[in-house]
Amino acid sequence: MRLFEGVLIFVHIAWLFSFSLRADAKIKISANIAAFALLTLHLAAEGYRWQMAVTYTLFVVLTVVTFMLYFRRKDKTENRKKRKAQKLLYALLLILYAIGSVAPVAMIPVFQLPKPTGSFEVGMSSRHLLEESRTNAALPERVGKELMIQIWYPAKINDDIQPIRYQSFPYAEWAGTMEFLFSTPRFIFDYLKYGRTNSIQDIAVSNLQDRYPILLFSHGFGSTRMQSFSQMEELASHGYIVVSVDHMIDAAFTQFPDGREAMSKADAYSYSFTIEDERNVRARSEDMTYVLDQLTLLNERDPEGLFTGKLDMERIGILGHSYGGSTAAQLLLDDARILAGVNIDGPLHEPVASKGLDRPFMFILNKDYLDLDDEEIKYTSITPEQFRQYHSQIKKLADHHFREGIRADTYQLIFNAGDHYSFSDFPFLSPLLSKGIDIEEFHQVMNRYIVAYFNHYVKNEELDPLLLKEEHVNQFYDYEANKKKN
Repeated sequence: MRLFEGVLIFVHIAWLFSFSLRADAKIKISANIAAFALLTLHLAAEGYRWQMAVTYTLFVVLTVVTFMLYFRRKDKTENRKKRKAQKLLYALLLILYAIGSVAPVAMIPVFQLPKPTGSFEVGMSSRHLLEESRTNAALPERVGKELMIQIWYPAKINDDIQPIRYQSFPYAEWAGTMEFLFSTPRFIFDYLKYGRTNSIQDIAVSNLQDRYPILLFSHGFGSTRMQSFSQMEELASHGYIVVSVDHMIDAAFTQFPDGREAMSKADAYSYSFTIEDERNVRARSEDMTYVLDQLTLLNERDPEGLFTGKLDMERIGILGHSYGGSTAAQLLLDDARILAGVNIDGPLHEPVASKGLDRPFMFILNKDYLDLDDEEIKYTSITPEQFRQYHSQIKKLADHHFREGIRADTYQLIFNAGDHYSFSDFPFLSPLLSKGIDIEEFHQVMNRYIVAYFNHYVKNEELDPLLLKEEHVNQFYDYEANKKKN
């Protein structure tokens, strides 16, 4: 709850209480003036949001009633029974308002993303990649491509810089994604534009290092490149240039610089639930290879002057969530430039499922690992029995590849709390989505392991003792390392 929102709600409670106590008209007028001043400050400094609609409505109603009572002559014949009924009515309204005003504001808050723990400030830049012609083995009917990518990077902050202005949370992409996934009108998520991130738009890249290693990020099926904004900031604060890609084959919503919007034409629940279906994961891998080629050109000459000579094209890793985790594994198989990968709660698809990998890999999974209950399965195109077979298969594959299928060092971090969406920024939208866990602690644990992993396998630093522990078990998460003898 923001400052003026809280004070405004409190003043309206006091104002309503004055009616219950039959306070003097002057007190009610004073409360009316205070409420008007606070409402003006709230709208000017914080901005309107629908979660405050009950308070906005009450302000209008109480203003009308206050002035009606002020100009109306007192009825000296008003009986005691009527006064008692009015008091009860005002008391009931007071209780209903207190609940109806506080609950939506508290349960759907304007939030601030967690502060990154690394030593760097974080810059952010959007790039529109437009390819005139490109054949696609997975999708031969597609010629040419345009992609939106988001780049987070270590930023340079001058001592004489104007007050730092951090970017707002990416409302457009999130509202569009929610519309795609849940068919909810975008205005419901309009309040997200007041959320604050820790990224500074298009600020200079830090000159503390000549070049910075690259981490690619692949979003989940029917999601957006902005889905894990806080994680991208965290990685960038530790000295990485992080590039997140909208896969146009299944990205929920993309907004281009010229104002065009692309909403996915796929069904939000059209995922095939078969590891043999490699068509889309290959197309996503091709997206990543194309982006790497474009980053090479950007490193040679960035038209906007930010990244020229700043990208270390010899040190590259990839991570992805859900279907993005499948993509991370596929890219390791397809592109020799990738040194290491992280799969965050995604299934392994063919051909990785059969061939395995020969470079380091980390599994970060939820204990339920993509499980669905019968009610959720109803929204898919398969039967409960078919899903159980699929689920058993992907669990066995993950365990097999952790143990022996991947021929390089392999790590496994399994969370015993949260769910599939806890790995993204989704729980920050409401405490109701946190599944009863401390979501900031959840992300801190996940990111600590990811940073330690990439620091060793991409930056070539000494292996962090965090990763040297062969096994770690507690109520919150389990960790296991499988160091292979090369």
